[in-house]
Amino acid sequence: MSLEFETSRLKVFERSTDIEQSELSVLCLRIPELLTPSVVEHLPPYFHGIESPSDAEHWFYKMVSESRLFVVKHKKPDSIIGLVFAFVENSHDAHIGYLLGEDYWGQGLASELLGGFITKAKEEKRWVKLVGGVDKSNIASTRLLVKLGFVEQPFPNDGQVAFYEYQLT
Repeated sequence: MSLEFETSRLKVFERSTDIEQSELSVLCLRIPELLTPSVVEHLPPYFHGIESPSDAEHWFYKMVSESRLFVVKHKKPDSIIGLVFAFVENSHDAHIGYLLGEDYWGQGLASELLGGFITKAKEEKRWVKLVGGVDKSNIASTRLLVKLGFVEQPFPNDGQVAFYEYQLT
């Protein structure tokens, strides 16, 4: 079952390997525009260097083979502005990540997006918790997760990533 939803300004829908070629072409043109150096600064290495539709297509298939991928569209204008990822570690936990294009920062869209995702995940009752890993230098994402009710976890981790959990049940 697909986890799709709308908020006041956004439409979010899941895409997988059965995507129509015409839609994949549009998405692969947009992905390099979204994955700018500023957007991917705090993301894993495989988000970096996506500079062509061909790169984007390889990246898309890697992502959908490892996780659930959701495309985020702004309703007006009707354009792809971001992506959400959910890696289901076990049947109870979904590790999530998100990104928005730079032009959409500072407008409350990330809060609206994740708030809508949480609401839909609660309705679906598929997972017990959501887990978000955030680079410790990414203050904006850390603040957003805390604002939405995620709680930092005391993982024995000397790395640059902090983990936050949101209990859905």
